[in-house]
Amino acid sequence: MNIRLIALIVVLIGFSFGCGVLSFLYGGGINLEQAYNNNQISLVQKTYAGSIPHNVIVKNNGSQPVVVDKGTILTSDESQDLVIIENKKISPNSNDSVQAYCLEPNQKAIPHKKLKPSGIVSPEINHIIDNSEPSNLQNATKSQLQIWILVGKGNVNPYTGEARALVENQGIRYYQLRQNLSNAKNSVMEQFNMTDTTIENISITSDSNTANQWFSDLRQWLRFNLGI
Repeated sequence: MNIRLIALIVVLIGFSFGCGVLSFLYGGGINLEQAYNNNQISLVQKTYAGSIPHNVIVKNNGSQPVVVDKGTILTSDESQDLVIIENKKISPNSNDSVQAYCLEPNQKAIPHKKLKPSGIVSPEINHIIDNSEPSNLQNATKSQLQIWILVGKGNVNPYTGEARALVENQGIRYYQLRQNLSNAKNSVMEQFNMTDTTIENISITSDSNTANQWFSDLRQWLRFNLGI
């Protein structure tokens, strides 16, 4: 192939890529943490304790779209911490809800309490989220219990907080929850090739850096503007 033609194709690809990145940076939307730090959004717990999944109201008061990324951690001083389990784009001056799993089995969710974005979860929790079916209660509950196993380093107290609310909400017995938690632990250890020792040392958050954030922003732009 002609070298000049190859060079032209490379230039065109680079130009298109650069325009795409600029389009994202200046008009495609900003991520949840940026919007929160700019006082552009508010995040409020919607559902009651024991709900699987939970719902969070995202209110976008700004002039830019806000991109919500699956795997984003939401923390609260009063309610439980959550992890968002779907990708969504919130239009300017609008409200929408996003689904989330609980990250604190010993803390009950309290409706109407404010939340804030605080980083992203570990690859292991993201893997569980990717393979869950939030619309299927049985499947979603299994995914929720597996996340609790990782959060609890292999141990979860079924008699407190959100775990207890799950028993009440789903009308099951405590022995059933204990058995389901045992099954969840076995599943987690098998999926991620863990032992009792390694599961005790696992982190539930992912280390972030500038490069990872840049790739995250690019992925958001590609997903919402090119549909890939």
